[in-house]
Order: sequence, then structure tokens, then C-alpha cells
Amino acid sequence: MSEEFDISLLKKKKKKSKEKKEESTTPTDTLTESLGDLSLKKKKKKKSTKTLDDFEKQLAEAGVTEDAITETNTNFLPYEDLLSRFYDILKEKNPELAGGQQQKLKIPPPQVLRDGSKKTAFANIHQISQVLQRNPEHLVQYLFAELGTSGSIDGEKRLIIKGRYQPKHIEGVLRKYIQEYVICKTCKSMNTELKRESANRLHFIVCKACGSTKSVSSIRTGYTANVGAMKKKKV
Repeated sequence: MSEEFDISLLKKKKKKSKEKKEESTTPTDTLTESLGDLSLKKKKKKKSTKTLDDFEKQLAEAGVTEDAITETNTNFLPYEDLLSRFYDILKEKNPELAGGQQQKLKIPPPQVLRDGSKKTAFANIHQISQVLQRNPEHLVQYLFAELGTSGSIDGEKRLIIKGRYQPKHIEGVLRKYIQEYVICKTCKSMNTELKRESANRLHFIVCKACGSTKSVSSIRTGYTANVGAMKKKKV
């Protein structure tokens, strides 16, 4: 009895191993079924399509109308016209920033009169100093240095100069003074002011039109020696 084998028992054992394999595969199958089909590719989002009505509403809120769009397209101006219009508006609103476009200062001609036989009166030097925005003392000092003479201010604010001078002499000195101490070297504007620094005693031309600053030399008396020498030769 012990030597005989039961074949049916062997077959049943094999069936159990198959059943174990089937049981091992079932959890993965259930997992895939529960999770579904997972892929790395992301679904593309659909772009929101805006209608023409929405776009027109946005233009209306911004204050843009069809008339304004047609005007900008039809009334196209060339660059030269736009530039001239820009300077016209700048000259009207801010003439100080217009630079060369601003009106020139109207400087009155010097009123030069005889004061006796050996003196000359510069009657409107105070008025010219105000137009040039300069201290009258600085202008008087420059006149004395260039003419090689001296003088004083009388009670009527006239400059009494020692010596006889014609109007053309005073005009020539005024032109030179304006070139050196009034006109801006950057934009050629006459709307400037003369400032002096107390630390180094230097004078600076500050332009009110372009904002530039330029140092100028102090008044020198070297030219007066030449004038005196010329007078001695004539005598």
C-alpha cells in the first residue's frame, strides 16, 4: 500500500500552483483597472476664443473709437511736419526749453553822451544790465578794463567815463562782453545767469535754456595797457 502513488493527488497540487499564479496577477490587474490608462502626454487646454464683441467692448472702455482709428490712418504727417509742430508747442508752452527757437533778447542801443569836454556819459547802462541779467558792477568793471579808463556812477544811474568815446566804441565792448559772459556756449542762448563760487572765486555761466554750466575767465586788464600805449603813440 505504501509503494503505490495516488496520481490524483499530484494533479491537485499542480492546480494549486496555477491558482497561486492567478492570484498573484490579479492585484496588478485590479490596480490598472482602478487607475485607468495613465500616459505622460498632457492634455492640451483649449484656448479661450474671444469674440469680436468683447474686443469692441475693450476698445470702447479704452476710449478708442472707429473715427479716431481712421483719422490716425488717413492724416499721417511726415517727420518734418511733426518736428516743426513739436517745436511750436514747446515754444508756446515752455519757451525756456526751446533753445535756438526762442525769441532773441532785444538789447537797447547804448545811449552815449558827452559830459563836458573830457568825459563821456553812458546813460542806459543800468537798463542794459537788466536785459542781460547781469550785475551792473560787473559790466562796469569790464568796460573800464577794455577801454583802459575809470569812472563812476552818478545820481541818475549813469556811468560817467573819463575820456571821450563814441557810441561805436561802447557797442564794440558790449558785443565782446555778451560773447564772453552772456551767450551760452552750448545752445547759443542768451537766457543765462552769471554765478560766482565763493570757494574758488570762479565765475560760471548757467544756461536757463539747456541747463549747461561753463566756467569763464575773470576780467583781465591786459588790454588796457595796449590802449594806453596806443594813446601815447598818437600824442
